[in-house]
This record gives sequence, structure tokens and C-alpha cells, in this order.
Amino acid sequence: MPEKLFLHKNYSSFLRAIKDYDGQIESTSYFPPRAKAKPTNYNGKFAKLLKDLKIAPYKHQIQALKLLEDNKHIVIATATASGKSLNYQIPSLQALKENKKSLFLFPTKALSHDQLDKLQAMAKKLKIKGLIASYDGDTATNKRLSIRNKAGILLTNPDMLHYGILPFHEKWADFLANLQYLVVDEMHIYRGVFGSHVANVLQRLLRIAKYYGANPQIIAASATIANPQEHAFSLCRENFEIIKQDYAPKAARDFIFWQPPVVNKEINYRRSINTEAAHLAAYFVKHDLKSIFFCNSRKSAELLKRYTQNYLNDNEKQQIASYRAGYTIEDRRIIETAFKAGEISVLMATSALELGVDIGGVDAVVMLGYPGSMTAMWQRVGRAGRAKTRALAMLIVADNPLDEYYLQHPDLITEARAERAIADTYNSEIHPLHVACAAYEKPIAINEGYVAKYLEPSPDNNLYLKNNKWYYQGKYPHKKLNIRGTGGKRIILKDGFDKTIGISDYETALRDLHQGAVYLHQGENYLVGKLDLKKGIAVLLPHLEDYYTQTRSETQIEIIKKEFDLFGVNVGRVRVATNYNSYVKKRYFREHIIDERALDLPEISYNTQALWFTTSHIANLLSPVDLAAGLHALEHTLIGLLPAFILCERSDIGGVSYPIYPATGEATIFIYDGYPGGVGYTQAGTSLFPQWLQAAYERLQNCPCKSGCPRCTLSPKCGNGNQYLDKKAAKILAKALLDAMPQRAVN
Repeated sequence: MPEKLFLHKNYSSFLRAIKDYDGQIESTSYFPPRAKAKPTNYNGKFAKLLKDLKIAPYKHQIQALKLLEDNKHIVIATATASGKSLNYQIPSLQALKENKKSLFLFPTKALSHDQLDKLQAMAKKLKIKGLIASYDGDTATNKRLSIRNKAGILLTNPDMLHYGILPFHEKWADFLANLQYLVVDEMHIYRGVFGSHVANVLQRLLRIAKYYGANPQIIAASATIANPQEHAFSLCRENFEIIKQDYAPKAARDFIFWQPPVVNKEINYRRSINTEAAHLAAYFVKHDLKSIFFCNSRKSAELLKRYTQNYLNDNEKQQIASYRAGYTIEDRRIIETAFKAGEISVLMATSALELGVDIGGVDAVVMLGYPGSMTAMWQRVGRAGRAKTRALAMLIVADNPLDEYYLQHPDLITEARAERAIADTYNSEIHPLHVACAAYEKPIAINEGYVAKYLEPSPDNNLYLKNNKWYYQGKYPHKKLNIRGTGGKRIILKDGFDKTIGISDYETALRDLHQGAVYLHQGENYLVGKLDLKKGIAVLLPHLEDYYTQTRSETQIEIIKKEFDLFGVNVGRVRVATNYNSYVKKRYFREHIIDERALDLPEISYNTQALWFTTSHIANLLSPVDLAAGLHALEHTLIGLLPAFILCERSDIGGVSYPIYPATGEATIFIYDGYPGGVGYTQAGTSLFPQWLQAAYERLQNCPCKSGCPRCTLSPKCGNGNQYLDKKAAKILAKALLDAMPQRAVN
């Protein structure tokens, strides 16, 4: 235990000492420490560098280095804080000594800059000459030419590789011709839509490197996932050797499930997860317990900081900060430095801090709700216990079906296998855009195998075939392609003095930055005075009133094509159209609505993958009114539980229910991938539909509430504010669907 908690033998004792503790600890698991393995001798190619740095590598690090000596591509898929970065730092520094080049790819700028400092310090200690530099959107224009001509190790991100390097590869010819190592760090992040983009970008890079005569070895590093070799192949189309056994030491860790207490037994209403976390955060500040509170949304991180301040004095308020994407890079680095130095003891963070930025030792990690996947959860948990001191990992159970499911089955959390990561190079919406970029960079020979067989040249994509090669007709197609998958332009956030204080993507701006919205930024309330979509600017003004805002939306589904059916569930392509048509004002803490106002904003529409099924054969079990409310409630429960079965997050999935679907006249539930083109989430869910539906029925059956609650049917994403839901009707529908399943199953 940390010295400051010397009065307590474990974290359960420490937490039970909280004033007004009300039995919130539901279960506790203890993970014992693991001692450092015995040293293993290594006399290979990289031994001298290790000796000069006074580093004794772990056994798994030696295995990786030996594979690199044998010219293999490797993927290292070991736990957080197991020393994965050493396996690309040492080889790249050796390459720098030999005047060879290395390209490091990180998913975020923060990771890139963090690794830059470490590499430069190691090179200085080794007296290795050569430029080690980051190259991203923050790189000064007057430094870019020098970096391009002199860099031996270049650290960048997929965005800059796509926008700033590949389109101008002739200027990078010397660097690419001498490229020895390609490092793909945090590989598990490259899944779903972002993964589909990055797979295309990496394959474009490798074909251009080959054009200049290079065949770089690829070093991929990943958190623990179920299919690291397969996923690495999906991204790069190369075969990899795997390192997954971890011999690094580990600190002891307590894992605690914490359930907010019931405050209204009549309706089974529990205290808000944000209020509960605020009490804990304040308690940790007062005991100087260095902690990260991971929130599943930007708004939650900002609300938590605001709520926590209510329990702290003025000096203590200086010891907390929120941290998320959307802050300027300068603000984020100030926060990182202050936390590492101990000036800030508690951070309220989103997944932006989930990755491996070095912020020093952390005593505790608290998660406000299950983060959506086992991979993300263990990545967050791994942030605590980097020193030898016993650490705490806590999951505060949120009011949703998924968290309740894991609360009832804690062994699935503490003993579960990792999920599979998915990245589809040939996504029908994404791949053609990258083919245009690749053809612009260098005409694509048909025998290269890069272009999907379904793609045909057309005026729409500006592609044409000539002499068995694909060509692009036009200028710089890269600017039309946002590889973060959110689509549309970026919106710049300005304060009343025209100072840039953050950024947002287009759809988030429609939802959270419409005129009249209350926007939380670094714990401060702002009122959106103006949203100019044409100029890409949102003007934020100080907001003093005690309310926040939420949008209401309406989504319509149009079936484009049915592709197959399984278990009576149809799978195919649909068009999704969403309109944000109003917003409500809600009081803080009490959460009641005080006003609703109309919005006039552009429609968001895209084609994607979906599943849908009808209930017409059992519709006579319910009245028309109950059927509509039951469909809506069952849709919510199914969506809330899907991440328990496939590697996705609740925000990746959308749904719509129709008591009468206009095109067929039948009662229908649609569940769709929430990204253009789709990623395969709903297809994967269809293959597990009987188990998924059974879990939904059990959640509806076992939840003690009378008419529906956030733990079974209410959804924070519901476009109409969770109106017209009927838990009892949803349970009847789920049971009837299960009873009919054997007769309706179709292979």
C-alpha cells in the first residue's frame, strides 16, 4: 500500500473508511505481484547498446530482438508497462548509427512527443548523432524541410502520413529508400473505422517504400488482444511473428466493483455515477492518492471535475484537472507535466489518456462505467501499479445493461479472454477513397493486389484503367478524406476574445455546439453564442446559469439491399439519416428538464451495414401502443449488451424501431453500424443473435425495477429522451422471439 495509507491493510479498508460509506463495494479481486524474472544473457546485434544504457532486457524483449535479427516482422502483444517500447527504441537507434531510417507511427501526437523525448535522451547518452524528430500538424513550417532532408528517426501519426508525406513522396525519396524499420505502436487502437483507414494508409506506405527499393521490417506493439498476428496482417498484409508471453514484474493490484447506493427504493434509482465518482475523487485528493478517473465521454469528464470541486477547498481545487481530446496541445502538455510532477493528484480523463503517455506512477485508476471492451479496460487498469506499490483498480457500475451484466458476472471481467480486433481494408466506403489517393501517389498495377475486386472505375471516383494500371484523374484527393472516420470538416472553438480553445468534429458540433448549447471545457461552462458551419467556427461565451443541454434527434432507415438472413435476422445495407431537431435544458444534479427548444441543422446521412428483424408473427401478443413501446425498449437493451459479445463500444452502434416500417408495413427493429460503410459489428452480432437475445431477456427479467431504468431499457443516446418505453412489453417480445428461434433459424 502507498505510505500515505499506512493505517489500512488494503484498499477495501481504505474505502470503507469513507464518511457515509453505504456498502458500495460489491466484490473484490486480488491480483498478486509478480517478481522480476532471472536475468537472461543476450549477446546479439543490439547487446552493446543495451549495455551502454545499462539495461538488462526481460526474456520476452530478448526474444523480440532475436526475431528482428532474423529479419522477421514482429508484433509484441503484452500487458501495459511490460517494456514493449524497448523493442523498437533499440533497433531504431542501432539503425541510426548505421545511417538507416526508421518511421514511428503513433495514433496521437501526445504519444509521439512523449516517445520523442525518450529517444533523444537515449541517443544523447549513447552519443549517437542524427536527427530524431516528430513530424505532425504542430511542426513549424520553417523546420519541415530540414526534418525531411536530415531525419534518421521520424515520429508521426497516420493523419500526417496520409496528408503530408505520401502525397509528396518524391520529396521523401531518400528517407523512404533507406527505411529499415516501420514501427506501428498501439496497434490495437487501429480497429473499426479508424483501423480500416490506417490499414489502407499503411499498405500505401509499404508500396511506395517498395517503389524506392526499401523493404522495411515492421515492429508492431499492441495491448493484449485475441488475434494480434491476424490483426497485424490485416493492417499491413505481411506475416508476423508473435511475442505474447510477458516476463516483466508487476505490482499487486486490488480490483473492486463499486455500485452507487440506492436513493429511491420505489423505482430502484441509484445515486448518479458522476456524483458517486465526485465523492471518491474528493476523498482521494484529501489523502493525496494519485489517481486517474476514466470517463467514457468528454462531457462526463468535465461534469466530474465540476462536481468534485463542490467538495474541495480552494487549495484542493488546484489538485484536480480534466483531460480529453479537444484541448489544445499546449494545454494538454501543461496538464501532463503537472500530473507527473505531483502538482495535480487527480485527473478526470477520457480515453485520450488511455494510451502510453508517460505521466509517472499512479496509485489508483477509477473507471466511471465499463469502457466498452476488455482491451480498453485492461489498458486503463494498467495505468495503475507501474511502481512496486500495491495499486487500486475500480469499476463504478454505471446505469446501463452492459455494466449490470458484468456486475452479475464479475468473473467475465477478471478472467475474460481478450477480444478480437477488426480492420477491414476493403470497406466499401473507405477503400475506394484510398485507392484514389494511392493512384494519385503512383499508378497502381492490377497485379499489385491492392485494389478490391468489387471496385470499378467511374466518373464518381475519378479512377480509370489503362494498360492494366489504375490512374487517378484530378488533384490531391487526400484533402477529401478524413481518416479519423468522423467525416466533414473540423470546427474551431473560439472564446469571446477570438482565442482558439479547442476543436471538434462536424457531427459532434451539430450535437453539442449548436447555438444555445451549454458546452463544458476544462471544467468551465460556456454558452455557444454562434455556430458557423460554413467558416467552421463555434463562438463560446461564459455561462453562469445552473443548467446543461442535451439534443433530441430523429433517425430514419432506408433498406438498400438485403444480403443474407440468419436466425430470422436480416443483414444488409441501409441508409441512415439523422436530424438533430431540438435540445432540452436540464438542471445539474437534479437532472429535470426546464425547457425545450427547436433546432434547424443540416441532416447527417450515410450508407452502412445493419441487421433488422420483424415481430409481426408475435405482434398479436400486444396492443399497438404496447408493441411500439416494447420494440423501442428491446432495441435499447440489445444495443446496450452488444459490446459484451463483440469488440465494439456502445457509441459504435445505433438503432431504430418501427411499429410499422413504411416499406413493408411490419413491426421492425433495426440495429446498425454507426459509421459510413459499416465495420462489421452488426454482421458479427447476427452470428451470435440467440445468445445476445437471451442475455437481453435475462436482463429484462432480472432487473428489479418496475417499469424500466437505465440498467435495462433507458439509453443515454436515445434521440427522443427515452420516451415511450415499456419494459414488460419488451420482455414479452424477447421471450416470444426466443421461443420461436429454433423454427425460424436459417443457415
